Amino acid sequence: MKGTVFLTGAESCGAGDKDIGYSITLQLLEALAERQDKPAAIIMWNTAVSLMAADSPVLSRLKKLEQSGVKLLAGRFCTNELCIADKIAVGKIVDMDEILDFLLNHEVISL
Repeated sequence: MKGTVFLTGAESCGAGDKDIGYSITLQLLEALAERQDKPAAIIMWNTAVSLMAADSPVLSRLKKLEQSGVKLLAGRFCTNELCIADKIAVGKIVDMDEILDFLLNHEVISL
């Protein structure tokens, strides 16, 4: 069976209220760090890449996930467009080819 990859494009999960969605993101990352069954990677693009920045309130949660073996990938185009490439403090900035490798070879869950 293929491993799982989470794909997220915003700081908040789901559609609807952004504050509730952001709280869901916080809870999801906290709960995920405690589980044995983690995704192979979390891919962040669009504004979600800001979650990986040094000033992100979820940085400690993401570092914990990375230390447990979850690959954290930020889209290069997005970090450049948002002018935060030099502020990414966890994970790795990748190009679209690397993102496609994960998307095409894993089960993808869009958050």
